[in-house]
Amino acid sequence: MKIITEAINQEPSHSVTKKDIETVIKYVPKDWIGVAHVFLIAEQKFENSNWDRPVVQNQTTFRILSRGLEKKIVIKELLIELAVTPARIYPMKSHKLNKEQRRKLEEMIQPYYKRISAELQLDEQGI
Repeated sequence: MKIITEAINQEPSHSVTKKDIETVIKYVPKDWIGVAHVFLIAEQKFENSNWDRPVVQNQTTFRILSRGLEKKIVIKELLIELAVTPARIYPMKSHKLNKEQRRKLEEMIQPYYKRISAELQLDEQGI
C-alpha cells in the first residue's frame, strides 16, 4: 500500500497529510481497503472536479481532493468511501450516492470516525 501526496505550489494546501491517512487505515477493518492499495492526496481542488464527493475510489486508487476543505470533512468522506464496498452499496452513475445510501454509510462509519477524530483532535461536532 502506498500513500502519495502530489506537490502543490499555491494555496490552498492539502488539509490531510500522510499521517492522517495512516491513522484512518489503522482504525478501519482491513477488508475495507480491499483491492485498493494507493491513497492519492491529489493536487486537484474538489471545486474543480465533477464529483459530488471529495474522495472517490477508482480501481486501485483512493483519490482524495482535500485542498480547501476542512480536515474533518475529508476524513469523514474517506471513511464513507472505504465503507462503500464492504457495505455492498453501489453508487449510481459517476460515484453518486443517494440519500439512503449515504445515511447507511454514515451510520456504519460513526464508531471509526469517533476514534479517529479523537486521535487526530478533530472538532467533536460529529458527522
